[in-house]
Amino acid sequence: MAARPGVELTLSGRHHFSAYRLAFHLEPVADGRTLLRAETRAEFPGAAGAGYRMLVFGSGGHAFLMRRMLRTIAARSVR
Repeated sequence: MAARPGVELTLSGRHHFSAYRLAFHLEPVADGRTLLRAETRAEFPGAAGAGYRMLVFGSGGHAFLMRRMLRTIAARSVR
């Protein structure tokens, strides 16, 4: 984990099929609001990793879960 308060939070991890990083970027916008963006990066080594990548990204599951996570964060944020 790495953090730059008010700017970025980066989480990283690994498991049998991949090594990954999830970074949250905070950007000030008009009216004192903040835009939150999420960026993912991952490596999927070997045949098992390639299969896992196809399953996770090919199914649309990753995009669905990322959108849901961002909606949940927005709903719980201080307005």
